[in-house]
Amino acid sequence: MSGAVVPVPAKSTRSRRMYEQIAEDVRGLILERGLKPGDRLPAERDLATHFGVSRPSVREAMIALEAAGVIEVRTGDGTYVRNVSSGPSLMPWAIGGDPGPGPLEQFHARRLIEPELAARAAIMATSAEIAALRELVDEMAEVYPTLGDFDDTLGHAFHTALARAGRNGILAQLVEHLWDLRDSEMWRHLRRRVVTPKNRRRVVVDRRNIVEALQTHDARRARAEMTALLERAEQRYFGEEPADT
Repeated sequence: MSGAVVPVPAKSTRSRRMYEQIAEDVRGLILERGLKPGDRLPAERDLATHFGVSRPSVREAMIALEAAGVIEVRTGDGTYVRNVSSGPSLMPWAIGGDPGPGPLEQFHARRLIEPELAARAAIMATSAEIAALRELVDEMAEVYPTLGDFDDTLGHAFHTALARAGRNGILAQLVEHLWDLRDSEMWRHLRRRVVTPKNRRRVVVDRRNIVEALQTHDARRARAEMTALLERAEQRYFGEEPADT
């Protein structure tokens, strides 16, 4: 008999993200209170107070629970239990999966990177690059009002092209990665809850303002316009419940 030692796979040492922990806490609350499918959950602000965390963090956790089929969010009505088991958690991270950084963490990363790349692009972008960005915004203005299940392919193209115009390949790759992450199940649920015709019109205006700053080579304005776009977007996704207007 061979004396070789068979290596045992090492357990993951990945630290649990805040939204993962809050999602498990909400699931625990559902079990503790004996809630059944169809029962209504407390409002996000009440859950934030109960767990001693921020409301945006609770919203991110609720998106994870919705993507996993544990809860159902009914716009303008509330959040309801959809399916819960008293057995082991079936959330992705509990069975060895990694759903990746949540949308809130991604927004925070973008706010650190994209305003500075916009400022650099105002100085370094070529006339052809600025013209291409302007064409993307013009196309957004034309097609966004008619989109059904909204997907921001044009936004992806705009922000990654703008990042490349900032002439820092490492940061441009980070922006590309952050936009690729927006293809997750959590993002699909979040967009379904938040994106409205009014929001679509607003983001076209925000991106056009950035292009205008590039055209005048105004780095300070480009930085400020990108910051404003990201702050408004974060408020839409993680602020008060949006109205479809």
